[in-house]
Amino acid sequence: MQNLHGRGPIVLICEHASRLIPDQFDALGLSPSDQARHIAWDLGALGLAGELSVMLDAPLVHATYSRLLLDLNRPIDATDSIVESSEGTAVPGNVGLDAAQRELRQRRIYAPFHAELDALVDRRIGSGLPTCVVSIHSFTPRYHGIDRPWHVGVISRHDRSLADVLLAALRAEPGLCVGDNLPYGPQDGVFHSVERHGEARGLRGAMIEVRNDLLDDAQARTRWAQTLRRTLEAALRAMEPATDRTPR
Repeated sequence: MQNLHGRGPIVLICEHASRLIPDQFDALGLSPSDQARHIAWDLGALGLAGELSVMLDAPLVHATYSRLLLDLNRPIDATDSIVESSEGTAVPGNVGLDAAQRELRQRRIYAPFHAELDALVDRRIGSGLPTCVVSIHSFTPRYHGIDRPWHVGVISRHDRSLADVLLAALRAEPGLCVGDNLPYGPQDGVFHSVERHGEARGLRGAMIEVRNDLLDDAQARTRWAQTLRRTLEAALRAMEPATDRTPR
C-alpha cells in the first residue's frame, strides 16, 4: 500500500501492478520473456498509479504478485481467476490445480489484498471521508491481431455517475481517443474490485485503462498522471455536492 493515510476523495487500486512469481511456483513454467509480457502484469500501471497517489493524496492498494498466479480483479471462485493459458500462451504451472492448490493462492494472495481494501474503505466511511474507488490498468495496443485505437478507456457498470463525467473530461482533452467500456467492459468480468469495494457500499467508482505503449517511460507516465489528475478532479467537481457524502 502507498499513502495509507491519504485524505483525498479517491481510493486507488492497481490489481495487476506486479509480475512477481515466487520461486516456489517455478515461474509457472514460463520463459523469462513471457513473464515480462502483458499477460503477467499491466506494464506501466503501478508507476502511473503511484504518481496519481501523490498528486491526489490518494491511498493506493496494489498487487505484489503476478496476475498469472491469481487475478485479483476476478471473484475468488471465478474460473478465470487462475488461467491455464493467456493470449494463446500456455501457463503450465496453472494446469490441473486441485482445490488445495487453488485455496493456497486464494489465502495467500486474494484474501489479504481485498481485506486490506475492505478495512481501508470502511475506515474512510467511518471517518466521514468522501470516497470514490478508481482502479488503474493498462492494455496492449494490439490484441489477437486487432489494433486498439483508444488511448484510454473508462469502464463502469450499474452506476455510471463517475464514469460519465470522467469520459466527458477526457474527451475534452485534445487528441485523445477515449473508449466507453472499451477496450474492456463489465461483460468481460473485469469490474470485480470496483464493484466489491465501491458499488457494493454505494460508492461511486470506475476503472481506467491506459494503452501501455503510452506508458513506456517515466516522462510518459508523469504526463498521463497529470492528465488523469486533471480529468478526475474535473469529474469530482462536476459531481459536487454528490461527492461530499459517503456512501450514497
